[in-house]
Amino acid sequence: MGFILGLLGGLVAGAAGAVFYSQQTGRDLREEFQQIRSEIKARDFEALSTHLEDRFKELQSSIEKLMAEAGQQAAKTTGDMAETVESAADDVIEAAAPAGAARS
Repeated sequence: MGFILGLLGGLVAGAAGAVFYSQQTGRDLREEFQQIRSEIKARDFEALSTHLEDRFKELQSSIEKLMAEAGQQAAKTTGDMAETVESAADDVIEAAAPAGAARS
């Protein structure tokens, strides 16, 4: 049962990765595979290494872009949370002030 779930999970993750790659790069993954396959068959390892290096550079820039966007969103969320906490603290202080004055 675990093997079947693992296999299905792998297939779904692979399909999702292929779709994500195609959307991010605008390239068809099948064409990329055919190009790499033809380079391997031709034993043109220099072209293969150049091809793979280019793809890894694209991947790196995509990851850096996503990380920058995530960092910006995190900073915005943190700023929003700080404002909310500050506002809540002010409300608590204001609500507690009459109760403190009544005890005096």
